[in-house]
Amino acid sequence: MAKILVTTDLSISSKAGLRFALQLASQQETELIFFHCFQALIPTTVHQGRIETALKRQTKSTLAKLEKFVAGVLRNARFRPARYRCAVLEDLSPESAIQQYARENQVDYICISTRGAGQLLKLIGTNTSKIIEKSNIPVLVVPHTYRSKKVENLLYASDLEEVEKELNVVCRTAHAIQAQVDLAHFYYSPDEQSMARTQWPVWKKRFMSLRHLRLEPHDMDNDFAHQMEQVVQKLKPGLVVFFTHPKTTWFDKWFSPNRSESFSYITKVPMLVYRKGAK
Repeated sequence: MAKILVTTDLSISSKAGLRFALQLASQQETELIFFHCFQALIPTTVHQGRIETALKRQTKSTLAKLEKFVAGVLRNARFRPARYRCAVLEDLSPESAIQQYARENQVDYICISTRGAGQLLKLIGTNTSKIIEKSNIPVLVVPHTYRSKKVENLLYASDLEEVEKELNVVCRTAHAIQAQVDLAHFYYSPDEQSMARTQWPVWKKRFMSLRHLRLEPHDMDNDFAHQMEQVVQKLKPGLVVFFTHPKTTWFDKWFSPNRSESFSYITKVPMLVYRKGAK
């Protein structure tokens, strides 16, 4: 069973992440944890002995707000997960709170909705790349415009450096939700293109979920986000999958903070970002 930590700031925009998580839960056995980070409002004049009581009271109140928010989303959703729960954590940093809770509860994925309000806007607007860089847990980034629909195919954007190892991960995910996989690569030279075409029959034979190979020349005059968006519009995947690492050439070329952020904003398709070396 997959376990997904679904973050929300209780804004309307953040409902997209909840809807996407509910869709995935309808396609495989999944436990959802709806998570909200808050900052306690405790006056400086409060006696030290009462701070713990005040914090407990605010935690209980915030949890009630989250439960009401989730209940509202579930009422209008086509799917209701077999297992779900709500959790809140007091922390000045949503980024730290999300990673801490995800580690301690051994979740399989972190789901974040783009363009949320309040603290989550700060997280998504400027620090999405930090979550992606630091988290060993795969991150689902869901555009605020997402509307629930079955995920029938994944688009795996590959640098071809560890393609078979990464295909193992991608195809395992695809198999779990009964989806197919398209592989896209932006090549720099004809030799690189030829190698991919030669290897494609081998990959397709080994990985039964593979469907199409999409090879595109790298356009030096156009940034990756917009090139990727053009491929997304042609293939119409339900989920785009990347593997990133801050120390790799692939990350430096494609996933500088403003590039990864720009792609998450211009596309209407959710992203799934794995750390390089994921198994």
